Amino acid sequence: MSALQQLMPIIMLLSIAIASPAQAHNRSQSFSVWTIDQQQLTMLYTVKAREATRFQPSLATREASLTNHLEQTIQVSQAGVHCAPAGPFQAMAAQPGYLRIAASFNCPQNPKTSPPEIQIASFFSLVSSHIHYARVAMGKQIPQEYLFTEGRQQQSIELGDTSQIKTVEQVLLQYVVLGTEHIFTGYDHIAFLLALLLMLRSLRDIVWLVSGFTLGHSITLSLAVLGWISPETTIVEALIGFTIALVAAENIGSKTGANRPIAYGAASALGLMLLLSLTGLMTSSLPLITLVGLIIFTLSYLPANGEFSTFKMRPALSLAFGLIHGFGFAAILQEVGLPKEQLWPALLGFNIGVELGQLLIVAALWLIYLRFKKNKEFTSSAADLCSAALCGLGLFWFVARSYGPTIG
Repeated sequence: MSALQQLMPIIMLLSIAIASPAQAHNRSQSFSVWTIDQQQLTMLYTVKAREATRFQPSLATREASLTNHLEQTIQVSQAGVHCAPAGPFQAMAAQPGYLRIAASFNCPQNPKTSPPEIQIASFFSLVSSHIHYARVAMGKQIPQEYLFTEGRQQQSIELGDTSQIKTVEQVLLQYVVLGTEHIFTGYDHIAFLLALLLMLRSLRDIVWLVSGFTLGHSITLSLAVLGWISPETTIVEALIGFTIALVAAENIGSKTGANRPIAYGAASALGLMLLLSLTGLMTSSLPLITLVGLIIFTLSYLPANGEFSTFKMRPALSLAFGLIHGFGFAAILQEVGLPKEQLWPALLGFNIGVELGQLLIVAALWLIYLRFKKNKEFTSSAADLCSAALCGLGLFWFVARSYGPTIG
């Protein structure tokens, strides 16, 4: 066993240790839907419940803490004049794992003649990488989507003619941009792609891998957005962490011949989680049947794979795990919403945007590999280091999301 291989467990532990609590909130994001009726703007703001744990501990409930934060960080103005809130911000019923706050603002002028400006500074002071998606609609007009970031916290809402309906091409392009922006903020999806690519050495392998992942997440993304399947968000996000850890561990096992010990170790850890849930000592957000399924899959898949079979199995694995990641992609569209009048162009555009972003990431990684591939010792060592780090990060996300805060 080489010195580098001996260091892999240490690297995995370090990658877990240096992951700050904020990283457990991976892809920090929020959503809002705005409805404009004459001179009143009504907002419905949605965020994952775990985001409320970013606030300083207090006796207030998460809903109260979030409401207070939004009252201080969301403003609407018109021609430099603030639009007065129509009343206090109010907590609303939300899906499990989410918080939802409603508010209304009264503006002094007609929004069509004097475009309102929405300022959303929520969460940026707590996590600079936070992103917010806002959907604004007036009358029968096709809703407009806006992206808020730390560097772009204020947007002018151009309404135009309320009878104007966007063309198919306009809707398609709008959601292509939204999908592309989404993939570049999905750090767990990028980590999964990197873990998959570390064992590949040819363009043909990459084509098969990307095709499998694309097919998998396109299927579940469409099914979830259309409402045919409604997965639990907390379970999906924990499983995404598991997929990263498993693929990265497989990379290590295939090169070291330690697939079987890795499988037994992973199954033992999952068995401990199952035991803790059964005894009630520490309840996971993952159902018992899910933990049992992960144990069976780990024991069935990892021991059977050597380096050669890994190459053959990667497309199938990317397809299977793509199904899980598709539910993650769907979360944003379910919150932002799709225009019912042009549902399919919007869904297709978002899918295309995700694929464009994914291909750009894969192309960048492939170019990096071509730059260093002549130095086989360096590329092999770099792949080993990355696999160990990604395994640790995936484990961290899996455990943090399995036992992270949720609301019933």
